[in-house]
Amino acid sequence: MKQYDAIVIGAGISGLSLASYAAQAGLATLVIEKSDRVGGCFHSHRFQREAAGFWLELGAHTCYNSYGGLIGLMEHYGLMASILPREKVSFRMLIGNQVRSITSQLSFAELLSSAWRLFTLKKEGESVASYYGRIVGRGNYQRVFAPAFNAVLSQRADDFPADMLFNKRPRRKDVIKHFTMKGGLETIVDTICADPALNLVTGAQVSRIAKSGERFVVELADGRSFESGRLALAVPPPEASRLSQEIAPELSRALAPIRMETIETVGLAVLKERLKLPPLAGIIPADDHFYSAVSRDSVPHASYRGFSFHFKSGRLPLEGKLKRIAEVLEVGQEELVQVVQRESRLPSPVVGHGAVTAEIDRGIASSKLFVTGNYFAGMAVEDCIVRSRKEFARLSEGL
Repeated sequence: MKQYDAIVIGAGISGLSLASYAAQAGLATLVIEKSDRVGGCFHSHRFQREAAGFWLELGAHTCYNSYGGLIGLMEHYGLMASILPREKVSFRMLIGNQVRSITSQLSFAELLSSAWRLFTLKKEGESVASYYGRIVGRGNYQRVFAPAFNAVLSQRADDFPADMLFNKRPRRKDVIKHFTMKGGLETIVDTICADPALNLVTGAQVSRIAKSGERFVVELADGRSFESGRLALAVPPPEASRLSQEIAPELSRALAPIRMETIETVGLAVLKERLKLPPLAGIIPADDHFYSAVSRDSVPHASYRGFSFHFKSGRLPLEGKLKRIAEVLEVGQEELVQVVQRESRLPSPVVGHGAVTAEIDRGIASSKLFVTGNYFAGMAVEDCIVRSRKEFARLSEGL
């Protein structure tokens, strides 16, 4: 049985950032990922054949100069020269089958009569609907802001805790305000995984975690097993709950109630000359089978434009999705180049979620078990890294 100083289960940005910090501290670190690809929400699809060289984000779409933790990792791995600026393009709304500006759907009278509450209302204990509905007005919220927040979260946002939606952070003035990477954001996780100080196992299902004295034993479905004095769970809550049943039953029970939402993403490219739509950041439907369609127009390509349609789960088969995409883009289905699919699951917390994460933290506070992911302070990329950095501070105690 091979032994390590630290084992991290899950190779999304939460797990990889925590593993990177551990490796930088000189710990022999193993990362175990059940799928054949790493990166989680960092998923840049690289097209082949006639569209070779074109890429499209199927998960996270952009990063910001307020992402201090992410930028720190990029600096460590020498990635700052690979930053690409994003051109300024706007989101539009889809009303029926018509693409309209967001401002055309707003009632400015209602906005002016409600906006003063921004200075008096507190987010704590409020849902997105209850907090923002009072600030922008109920009509504006239903017509514009609810669909926009649904698009941001790729799920119905009404019950989401208001204090988890946007987190204010200091900005790095020496870094472009919003950016991507040459080759897409997956370049970041590819570089982390290439770190020779990290040991990575992919396509490996963890069947059981047990304790041997003060050490953790991680058993894989293929019969391999590994041992470590420190163990981090960087997987979705249901999987973390399953894996912790034997070693930390109270933690398992705390994780179990966290709801999840499935998103079905379809990515594709279209030749530029086939599209009538002007360049845009993406499309937010007022009411449709998809939450958003995010464009790659912010990083123009000589020949292609790309779109990632984030569909609501279980609504349409692939053929129905492609038909709807073609209708929205006003092209024939045969114009949709190299269609690719991705299914992802995101946490769907509700008001009171802070009590859940506090219970998780209490359950692991005095242990060598660590938990990270996108369901603590927020769901943004930087929220994942902030949580991982916090857990690393605890992991590194006594080094």
